[in-house]
Amino acid sequence: MKSRTLELNGSAIHVEEEGEGRPLVLLHGGLGSSASWTPVVADLGRSFRVITPDSRGHGRSTNSARELSYALLADDVAALIEALELQRAVVGGWSDGGQVALELGVRHPGVAGALIVGAASPEFDRGVRDVHRELLSADDAGVPDLDAVETLLGEYADEMKALHSGGAEGWHELVRQTAPMWLDYEGRRPDELAAVEEPVLVLAADRDEFIPVELGVSLFRSLPNAELAVCPALGHDGVTPDRAEIYAALVRDFAQRH
Repeated sequence: MKSRTLELNGSAIHVEEEGEGRPLVLLHGGLGSSASWTPVVADLGRSFRVITPDSRGHGRSTNSARELSYALLADDVAALIEALELQRAVVGGWSDGGQVALELGVRHPGVAGALIVGAASPEFDRGVRDVHRELLSADDAGVPDLDAVETLLGEYADEMKALHSGGAEGWHELVRQTAPMWLDYEGRRPDELAAVEEPVLVLAADRDEFIPVELGVSLFRSLPNAELAVCPALGHDGVTPDRAEIYAALVRDFAQRH
């Protein structure tokens, strides 16, 4: 595993790499870090150059903007691809990472060779915003209740605080910055999705309590060059050790064909 830090769009972005071959950029979910990809990195690294950044403000990366948006995170990924001179990179993500991959396809046509959009939604008005508000225990002004967030996330919160370079307070600031991104994002219009020409794997989880499979199907039908895969016995938490083999197989199959 090789680690480095890149200056991208004014922030220091921590990046780890494993393996050789066609570049596969994997984007983690909200409030987390690249460590979420640990169950599949070694496996996928036998076929690809796997690149796992910590998104700005997450993990070991800084955030000079002091705010977050899916657009800004997508711009960072485009800058990462340019900085590393990646050719025909497959860019995939899960949850917020999947949303960023979709946003990359809309904002930066042609920058990625193919996209994997996991556990993401074409828009947030169909229940997704309500789930986010509940997760944040946000008040009417959108201010999160940090204690409630920690209680709800339990061991996951403890793990993410330990992995955050700013410790507990840095992770708390990340929650504050994430709240408006989750609560204000309107998604993408059908015409914007229809303009995404790259091959896209829409990857859903059959036990996803945040993004129902039906939203994945809706996204699949909105994209002109999409495929749909549903990972069995997987929830929104993402790749777990017992599901790593089948998850990696779905990613590998798509990336090798595109």
